[in-house]
Amino acid sequence: MKALRLLLATIAALVAGLLGLAVLYVAVATVLALLPIGGRAQAVAASDPPAYVCATLTHTDIVLPARDGLVDWTALFPDAVPVAFVPNLHVAFGWGDLTFYRETPSWADLRFSTAMAALFGGGPSALHVAYVLDPAGVPGCRRLALDRTGRQALIETIRGTAALGPDGRGVLVAPAGTGTYEAFYAAHGTYRPWRTCNVWTAEALRSAGAPTALWTPFSFGVMWPLG
Repeated sequence: MKALRLLLATIAALVAGLLGLAVLYVAVATVLALLPIGGRAQAVAASDPPAYVCATLTHTDIVLPARDGLVDWTALFPDAVPVAFVPNLHVAFGWGDLTFYRETPSWADLRFSTAMAALFGGGPSALHVAYVLDPAGVPGCRRLALDRTGRQALIETIRGTAALGPDGRGVLVAPAGTGTYEAFYAAHGTYRPWRTCNVWTAEALRSAGAPTALWTPFSFGVMWPLG
C-alpha cells in the first residue's frame, strides 16, 4: 500500500510538472510573440508579383506565384503540378514534422502519440508544397509588400530548406493524397517545441526583410506584425 501511494504521488507530481511546463511555454510564447521586430523598408515596384502568408489557428504557409522572373517552382517541385493550365497558379509552402503532417490531415485525426513524437521524437521533417489558386481576398491570408530583393531572399530560404536531389529538384517523400495538388518533400531541420512550423515561417519572412515577432511558435505571432 505504501508503495502504491508513492507511485501515485510520483505520477501526480510528473503530471503537475508537465502541466506547469505547458503553461509556462504558452505564457513565454505569448509574451515573446507580442514583441515586434521591424522589417526593412521595401522598394516595391508595380511589376513585383504579390506574396502572401496564409494562416489557420495553428499553422502558417508562405504563398508565392508558381512562376515569376526569379524562380520556376514547378521545375523544382514538379510532382503535384496540375496537368491542365491554371491561370495565376500559386504555390503554398509549409515546413514541419513529416509524421505529424501525414497522420494529422485535420484536428479530428490528432493522436497524443503523434503529437508527442513530433515534439520530442526528432523524426524527419518535410516541406509541404501545395499548388493553389491566387489567395487574394481569402480569409486568413495577408499580402506581403516585398520588393525584388526581399522575394529573392524568401525564395532562397525556401529552396535552402528543401533537401534537393542531384538533379536540383526536391526529393519527393510522399504525395499528399489522390486528386490533390500537393506533396511532401524531404527537408532540412528538426521540428522542436522551440522551432515549430510557425517559427520557420517567421525566419523566412525575416530573411526577406518583413516584420516579425521575437519568437513565434503560434500562428498569431506570425500574422499580427504584418499589419
